[in-house]
Amino acid sequence: MSLIKVGIIVEIFLFVGVFLWVRKLISKHNRQPSLSKKTIKNLKF
Repeated sequence: MSLIKVGIIVEIFLFVGVFLWVRKLISKHNRQPSLSKKTIKNLKF
């Protein structure tokens, strides 16, 4: 039973770590020169 609890805790920490790492990468990417607001408005998603 305790081994299962430890596994769940480890998985939660891994998930949170990956989530924070992805957010860090996204914030770094946003610091690069991006498209102007006018260009973004013209794009159709």
